[in-house]
Amino acid sequence: MNRMINEDKLKIWRALSDLFLDTEIEDYVFRYIARTVSECGLSLREAEDILWYEVYPVLEGNLRCVAGEWQGWSDDWLLQNLPARVRPNAIHGHPAIIKEVKGCWQKVIEAYNSQNKDL
Repeated sequence: MNRMINEDKLKIWRALSDLFLDTEIEDYVFRYIARTVSECGLSLREAEDILWYEVYPVLEGNLRCVAGEWQGWSDDWLLQNLPARVRPNAIHGHPAIIKEVKGCWQKVIEAYNSQNKDL
């Protein structure tokens, strides 16, 4: 692999990939993602762009699988497969999956705002 990825990029990919596991997402996951956004020095807008244009195009298929990945992806797998090879101009996919991911992202925003309200 020839491209250089910094530790923060891997860290945010790792956190955002949790939204695509074939599991029920608990509140602690939203808090973890929100904390990771802060720790990586990203704005919510930057993190959302990474979600939709780097992570979603590669991992959304897991949410369509009958028995998708539920344990998570290794750092090596994330480094080999992210970001999406072609940055999409728009978000494509099954409307129900897009709606689910948008709902999850809203919960990340709420967790982020709650964690940063006193700053």
